[in-house]
Amino acid sequence: MSDTTNTQGSVAYDASDAVVLGTKAQRMLTAAQGYAIDSPTMYELAAEDLRAVKLLAKDVEEKRTAITGPLNQAVKAVNDLFRAPKTYLEQAESTLKGAMLTYDREQQRKADEARREAERKAREERERIEAEARAVEKAAAEEAERIAAEANAAAASGNAKKAAELEQQAIATAEAGANEARSLELSAELVTAAPAPVATSAPKVAGLSTRQNWKARLTDKMALIRFVAEHPEHQHLLDVNQSALNQLAKAQKDAMRLPGVEAYPDAVMSARAA
Repeated sequence: MSDTTNTQGSVAYDASDAVVLGTKAQRMLTAAQGYAIDSPTMYELAAEDLRAVKLLAKDVEEKRTAITGPLNQAVKAVNDLFRAPKTYLEQAESTLKGAMLTYDREQQRKADEARREAERKAREERERIEAEARAVEKAAAEEAERIAAEANAAAASGNAKKAAELEQQAIATAEAGANEARSLELSAELVTAAPAPVATSAPKVAGLSTRQNWKARLTDKMALIRFVAEHPEHQHLLDVNQSALNQLAKAQKDAMRLPGVEAYPDAVMSARAA
């Protein structure tokens, strides 16, 4: 059986180097803070000290990397050793979660579809009852009109008693039709969607939970820009592309003309250690 032990070794260093370098660096900082450049001579002296600062910074970096280099190599070796199983497990987790979420979404789709179907049937039932109510009221009104016409005919022929009876009958017919129509309308108002059948849901599993994580996606950038222009309190929704603006300023310099943007030179000084 092969030996899989991999020894990266240990790192030894002298901390006194850091102490000495720290003392030198602190002295240089104190000297730099005490500079008052008010003449060409002082400017040249500052330049000499700047070169010394850069030289010491280079020495500090070399001492630091002499210690951290082996450590970084050891960390890299360990990370490389476990990268493959870590990647496999991350992919396995993502695959399983994806399949389970797909199942959850399908069950939710079925439940939503059943709910919409129940609402459609309830709506159609309400519309049917309401139409029936209108038909009943119309038929009663027409019947009452017919009876009223007979009452008028009876009155015209001198049969006052029959005319009075027919008039009462016409009134009763109209009221009965109106009452039945109102009863039907109340029934229509009480019609609600039947409880939608619950689609097969995912079983409860200990340690596993699903939540809705709402997000937003941009569908019309110009529409958002117009909205922010009219409602400046939401200007934080528009991020400025500083990198693109800097590139434009670098290309056009002081010729750049862009509303709300100013191009300006930013001097940068570079110095070498020697």
